[in-house]
Amino acid sequence: MKIRESVENDKKAIRKVHQNAFDQPEGKIISQLAIDLLEDKTALPILSLVAEQDNEIIGNVIFSSVNIECVERVSAYILAPLAVTRFAQRSGIGTQLINKGLETLKERGAEIVLVYGDPNYYIRTGFKGDHNLKPPHKLKYPEEAWMAQELVEGILTKKQGMVQCALSLNSPEYW
Repeated sequence: MKIRESVENDKKAIRKVHQNAFDQPEGKIISQLAIDLLEDKTALPILSLVAEQDNEIIGNVIFSSVNIECVERVSAYILAPLAVTRFAQRSGIGTQLINKGLETLKERGAEIVLVYGDPNYYIRTGFKGDHNLKPPHKLKYPEEAWMAQELVEGILTKKQGMVQCALSLNSPEYW
């Protein structure tokens, strides 16, 4: 398996991965979100990685930039969405995509990465619920599902405020 940055020609395969990874109607909604984020100028800079096996894309993760109200000069991203095709789930591909993304973002100067998801899953890659950054909308799931990871040690203790994400992700249906 190979992990690489996605390119324009990967969009159709990325949509297919997200549709396959989730039950319907969630698969349709999340796959559209992935494409919308890739085309959303308010999401820039963005990092989209794909996992490829036998020349087929079987996984995708997108990290889009966010702003934090009242905080200047911080490079922050949100991980959303993440998908692995059903036949390849539970084989560590999602974790590899996340770790490669975190490593790449850190190399590019990112300081904070956020995620809204299953704490039991994301805690394995270093995300924690103990931070002072507020989500852009009221959360449907428990507060501990809103997690962050600092790529610069100690930065989360110094930052607080409400997160503002890309327009395509800023719909209450995703929160």
